[in-house]
Amino acid sequence: MDFIPHTQEEIKEMMEFLGIKSLEELFDDIPDKFKVKELGLGKGMDEKEVFKLAMKKAEKNRYCILSLAGGGVYFHYVPAVCDFASSLPGFFTSYTPYQAEMSQGIMKMLFDFQSLMTELFDMDVSNAGMYGGGSALAEACLMAHRISNKKKVYISAGVNPFWLEVVKSYLETAEIELELIPLENGRTKIFEVDDIFVVQSPNFFGVIEDLKKIRESVNGILIVAVPDPVDMAFLKPPGSFSADIVVSDGQPLGNYPSFGGSGLGIFLTKKEHIRKMPGRIIGKTEDIEGNKCYAMILQTREQHIRREKATSNICTSTTLLAVRAVAFIKYYGADGLKKIAEESLKNSLFLRQKIKPVFEAEYSKEFPAYIDIDENKFIEEGIFPPIRLERVIPKFLDEKEYEILTGVKKSAYLICTTEIFSESELVYIRDLLTNS
Repeated sequence: MDFIPHTQEEIKEMMEFLGIKSLEELFDDIPDKFKVKELGLGKGMDEKEVFKLAMKKAEKNRYCILSLAGGGVYFHYVPAVCDFASSLPGFFTSYTPYQAEMSQGIMKMLFDFQSLMTELFDMDVSNAGMYGGGSALAEACLMAHRISNKKKVYISAGVNPFWLEVVKSYLETAEIELELIPLENGRTKIFEVDDIFVVQSPNFFGVIEDLKKIRESVNGILIVAVPDPVDMAFLKPPGSFSADIVVSDGQPLGNYPSFGGSGLGIFLTKKEHIRKMPGRIIGKTEDIEGNKCYAMILQTREQHIRREKATSNICTSTTLLAVRAVAFIKYYGADGLKKIAEESLKNSLFLRQKIKPVFEAEYSKEFPAYIDIDENKFIEEGIFPPIRLERVIPKFLDEKEYEILTGVKKSAYLICTTEIFSESELVYIRDLLTNS
């Protein structure tokens, strides 16, 4: 609905009804010292003047077309079809498509999103999206508790530290105990456990975890977090290891890094647990005339059922980002995704020829290393520098604790490469990393 302000005549009529002579009289109860005398906004501008001012301000920005930063947010190339698809009027909203009869287009895209995710991760069922990878992982822990009634979650110290903080916040209020599992030479320590077990693979340091051995040791609920869905194009998916719940973030699927967000939470589980799953699912059915159509199903949220029975209070989701993810995957196809994943790994291997990683382990496209670099020099060259570990240590741990748990000192840098680098750019970056 358009906003139509009051006319001067209407304002005058309302003031007469209230028995006041000026609008200021409405605020007589507020002491003068708390009133704003003037806003200092200056003279108004027309559209052309505002555009010129914005462009002048934008000239101060440094644009980094290349990035060595990863850590859960990845700089893959975004094809134009993603921007086009998400800008179509029928899709240009992140809001819930409540009216099925009015939302068949966007529901078809979300149904395709679910289908693509189950295929990519080799799982039975996917919901239509969550807020982000962190919230998806936290909700997965709560779901595992609902399934098993276990009050303890073992979580690998190799999980993304930002996701760890979200999980801790959720579990504290649910009175579920959280215990961090240390890494041994970059991989999560494996032991027999009957409780809820959370591991990320590749983990925050880029090390590929041994999911087969972990599954054999975990008799409880196994939750696997995946930082970049593109990696599933060449790694064995967690579903093939009988993971109970899988979560990820769809930001790398056709969505821009945008200062670290928004994310697109991906949530998958086994069919037997479908009624314990948070969020919503788009189902395929037929209308009374026999036409194929789509509708929201299994909406176990507090707006639809009793609050104490709800699996989640997830409301408006990241539907628009899911539309972009569908466009991205359909544009590249299975072979294209595999090529992106392989090129990203190949570029990482090139840098590792000269830069020694912290661990002797199997890595994906990112790895930690002890290097001494001038970050400003990278920015001057239009390259976003790698992540310095001390900047991302979880707030609920001190630096020494995190170093002991992970085996990585705070001075390390996390270096990430995707497919965006040319050979000459990689040579130049390698020299910057080793000689700055």
